[in-house]
Amino acid sequence: MIYFDYTATTKPKDDLVKLHQKITNEYWYNTESLYALGVKGNNLLQKSVNVICDTLKVNHKKVLFTSGATEANNTAIYGVCHPYFSNPKQIITTVFEHASVLKVFKDLEKRGFKVTYLRYDDHGNLDLNALAKALTNETILVSIMWINNITGAVFPIKEIINIVKKYPRCKLHVDAVQGFGKIVPDFAFNDLDLITLSGHKLNGLKGTGALIYNERINLCFMQGGHQQNGIRPGTVDLAGAVVMAKAINLASVDIQEKYLNVCQKYEYLVNALKNELYLILNINKHQSPYILSITFKQIKGETVLHFLENSGIIVGTGSACNSKAKEQENTLIYTLKDQNLPINTIRISLSDETTFEELDLLITKIKEIGTK
Repeated sequence: MIYFDYTATTKPKDDLVKLHQKITNEYWYNTESLYALGVKGNNLLQKSVNVICDTLKVNHKKVLFTSGATEANNTAIYGVCHPYFSNPKQIITTVFEHASVLKVFKDLEKRGFKVTYLRYDDHGNLDLNALAKALTNETILVSIMWINNITGAVFPIKEIINIVKKYPRCKLHVDAVQGFGKIVPDFAFNDLDLITLSGHKLNGLKGTGALIYNERINLCFMQGGHQQNGIRPGTVDLAGAVVMAKAINLASVDIQEKYLNVCQKYEYLVNALKNELYLILNINKHQSPYILSITFKQIKGETVLHFLENSGIIVGTGSACNSKAKEQENTLIYTLKDQNLPINTIRISLSDETTFEELDLLITKIKEIGTK
């Protein structure tokens, strides 16, 4: 089977699976216990926090280990907004966000928060002028993803940081799931207030994630014990935390080398498909080479997916979180400017392990179904 759905999930590294088993077997004691074995586990937990902070080169930050990016996004947004539930303020995001961000903003809008949704400007770029105009001293949160999980569009986080920092009250949250470990950032993670990462997108394990946040931010809105600074009360999954930290650290190695490798394969794929009249290539001006979204003008994406699957090729049709629910992708509606075409879209995502031979077979099969 040839895999082109790395955006949805990645295969766990064998060493990380073994590490998880080792920690589970040897450090199964409660990290909050006062006896020596519990203290030893807690020290290992703190070491994992330090590994993440050192890898991202952040200081004055804390790390919250979560069950994944969805929980991290929810915690970041609800955590910042919770103190204002009785006096809702302004919050800002984009129409292109992952459902775990966008649906939270929709819920907060129902609770009385004033929500501004950014779109593209006339030049196809995220409308930063609209962001600058929308920000006021009453704005408490801006949440913008680094790289879109559907189209691979890269959003200008460096410029966004410079705009938002003029408003000290406002916190900046970035869902960095599709960017970290794939593209060398032109910004400092330390300039962000909240950062979301996911383990299974980094060849780690499903059920692991992290929210890195400024130590001065109080995100408490759940009730329970004091674990993880009271933000996520409950017994900590030490093995998951250790593996998450290790996955983040490993993903930070040779990013540019892997990026250039994938760029070659992305350009090869685009050049092979760009003149096919039955296709629309959804390419942004600022694009991650790890993701290519293509829309068939007259064939449903699910039909293409199963045709390719029967040929031993796996692709996605959009966010894996929404595909079974048959939800239209907000990103594709605004990108294609058409209510009917999003359902005809597939997502091809690449890895530095992708080969040109695999790409050739994919290209052949796409042309085969496209010209039928």
